[in-house]
Amino acid sequence: MPSLYLAATLLYSSWQAVWGLPVDPESAYTMNGLVAAAGYGSMKFDHPGTTTTLLVELIIRVWGLMSRAGDIVAFGLKHYDAITWAARTSEALVLAGALLAGGLIVGRTTQSAIAAMLFQAGAFVHPEVFHLQTMLAPESLLAAIALFGIAIVIKTALDDKPPATGLGVVAGVIFALGFSTKYLYLPQALFAVCLLGNRRAFVAAAISGAVGFIGFNLIFNPGTITRGFGWLAQIATHKGQYGEGERGFIDFASFWSNMAEIIKAAPLVFGVYMAAAGTALAWCVRTRSWRDPLSLTLGAAALIYAAHLVATSKHFALHYMLVPWVQAGGVLVLILVQLRRLVPTLRSIAPSLLAGCLCAVTIVMTLIEVSSLARQWSALNAVGARLSKAVLAAGPACANVSGMFVRAPENDMNHGWDMTLQLWGDQAMRERFSAAYASAFTVPLLDHNTYTHVLKNNFRPESYAKLAANYPCIVVRSAAALDDENAIGLLSLHPDHCVIEGIHVYTVGLACAKVRGSFEAQR
Repeated sequence: MPSLYLAATLLYSSWQAVWGLPVDPESAYTMNGLVAAAGYGSMKFDHPGTTTTLLVELIIRVWGLMSRAGDIVAFGLKHYDAITWAARTSEALVLAGALLAGGLIVGRTTQSAIAAMLFQAGAFVHPEVFHLQTMLAPESLLAAIALFGIAIVIKTALDDKPPATGLGVVAGVIFALGFSTKYLYLPQALFAVCLLGNRRAFVAAAISGAVGFIGFNLIFNPGTITRGFGWLAQIATHKGQYGEGERGFIDFASFWSNMAEIIKAAPLVFGVYMAAAGTALAWCVRTRSWRDPLSLTLGAAALIYAAHLVATSKHFALHYMLVPWVQAGGVLVLILVQLRRLVPTLRSIAPSLLAGCLCAVTIVMTLIEVSSLARQWSALNAVGARLSKAVLAAGPACANVSGMFVRAPENDMNHGWDMTLQLWGDQAMRERFSAAYASAFTVPLLDHNTYTHVLKNNFRPESYAKLAANYPCIVVRSAAALDDENAIGLLSLHPDHCVIEGIHVYTVGLACAKVRGSFEAQR
């Protein structure tokens, strides 16, 4: 299973150009890692993504040291895309390692190879999850941590002996890393109930988890603590996306429909967690005991799923369900053990084979869907790359301006800039990066940002009037039609306009038809 995952994710990654559709959020973490490698520390705290930034920073520092790079910023910008590819590959190796180590733990604990494979099936639970695991985003390391974490939980819950204090420390450290990767890992703290058989182990987990999270982030990403929780409070007290909109916790106009969409997206996972709650309750009612470690763990799993379901229904995005979704295989293993306890006459092989068949079908369906999506996205990215070549061919002397989501190979750094230095960098930092870009590349990087309404030239603010004075012609690509609000002054130059494969092209001093003709000539 780890080999299948590694092969599938590397193949899938090879179809996903880093400057294409996944530029958000990948570029933000590549740039943030470069910012940290340049000595400024992490500038992203909103997920918080500390482990992801640290991974990129390590790649840049090691590669720069081996290459004897003089200016680490210029080196990072010059190898920007390669750094993203390297980080993707590193994440894939980490997750494959978590699947292997976790599978060994589960297999030895249950004395069942089927149980080990059921646990590992969580990596393939949904196409959205598989996609985010492949990309340079916090979700990839988050999935690896969550999978290894549930393996430790299974070992603890099924062990006949009380959990050792050292196991509590390990559980706490895993939680600290998961919470440092994404705030949505917080509900995993409920799994500490499996440690209640040894009070020292429980206390050790609480202390190592709290101290590990605070210490790790104070060193590598202080904004997680000083600003991150304020950002979370903003989200929790406003109904809109990212803390916007009117005050309140939930917009019930969309909450229940969002919840239905989440359940519909992964009905098998929903059934697993409902079975977890049902089997836990059945054991407690039957034995009239509420202190059984396995039952407590299954109950905690159901509550964790419910917490994620509510949070995601409020702030809708399917990948927010990643943690309970990838852990569904591990929870299924616990359910099968609980069923054997509840019905001793039931042959264990029957439910195990049924669960295995369901997981196998899920894996096949996920791989089929992601392969189809990969081909579609690859075709879209090819259009963006082809249009970039067409612009250069039609107007080699023109100012070549592109925006986000037009899939321009030369533009991906700008999203990373907007999500780090533009928001939280000072002027000295910005000037250093701008000068480094100019030293590493001969062609200026021109960006039309419809979000911030800023035109940038090598990351510095620019105006279309100045471009018109310095260039004989201008070509602008935008994902959306421009109007007085988002044109940043371009419309005052009365540009020609055409749409090529869904991308809006505006030209000044050059006929848009010439760009279209150049694009069609490259078929």
